[in-house]
Amino acid sequence: MKENTIGPLKAWTLFILLALTWGSSFILMKRGLESFSYGQIGFIRIATAWLFTLLVALNRFKKYERKYLWALVAVGFFGNGIPYVLFPLAVTKLDSSLVGILNSLVPLFTLMIGLIWFKIKVSWIGALGIAAGFAGALWLLLPDLQVDFDRLSYGIYPIIATVCYAISINVINTKLTGLDALSIPLLSLTAVGPLALGYLFTTDFLEVMQSAPAAWVSLGYISILGIVGSSLAIIVFNILIKGTNSLFAASVTYAIPLVALLWGVWDGESIGPEHLGGMLCILAGVYLVNFKGSPADRIRKKKLRKEA
Repeated sequence: MKENTIGPLKAWTLFILLALTWGSSFILMKRGLESFSYGQIGFIRIATAWLFTLLVALNRFKKYERKYLWALVAVGFFGNGIPYVLFPLAVTKLDSSLVGILNSLVPLFTLMIGLIWFKIKVSWIGALGIAAGFAGALWLLLPDLQVDFDRLSYGIYPIIATVCYAISINVINTKLTGLDALSIPLLSLTAVGPLALGYLFTTDFLEVMQSAPAAWVSLGYISILGIVGSSLAIIVFNILIKGTNSLFAASVTYAIPLVALLWGVWDGESIGPEHLGGMLCILAGVYLVNFKGSPADRIRKKKLRKEA
């Protein structure tokens, strides 16, 4: 039996906190772009997340074992490094609310990778869910089937980021079960944090800090993104993954687009029927691949049998 299972109340409390935190990430990226480039936002976010995690979990270095090396490197790059640069890159051309909605593809990619990982076949209902999710994403990027190559090309970036998140989730849930919720972010961020911090100072970061009027405010927003939206949220997310399962944890993206959409409305972004329709289509697809008897349900049961 799984020893670190958490109760439903705690699981849903963590779920809601994560949704509010990550749903607010995209508007924080937008504010960061007022002073910094998308790359600088990514590097600052990684570096602040790493430094904060180092501060609160330094003693977890003793948990490191060589057998975890490549899994931790994978989580560092796929769960933190690559997405943290791709999301603000997308926000340079797309509304933050739209990028937040596209982030809800994470459970679909988590399932697809999990199907390969656990060698489980896709049922027709699972295939329908996957198709519905991607149809919703396509509708968001091609509203009224009008091809906007700029919108389409930048819409690829958050989709690639969600694939990276899905890889990271599956790695954590299959290769890092022996590490606790503090050790995983500390050790995985250590794989990318020093690189991000070092590379940041090869850019014009110091010049921007001295010359841009809103630089300190923007830095504050990105630091919140790094400390709360990354370090603390990753710790909570790992507790959720290890205490429930990867599909439940990934399904936090049901609520993330709703929070991102509300921030977009508050910030004056243009929200139309295509946003709501695309979001509902994606979430319907996520629901279809997670209900009882679905491929996701069979993955959960297979994991439980292995852990019993």
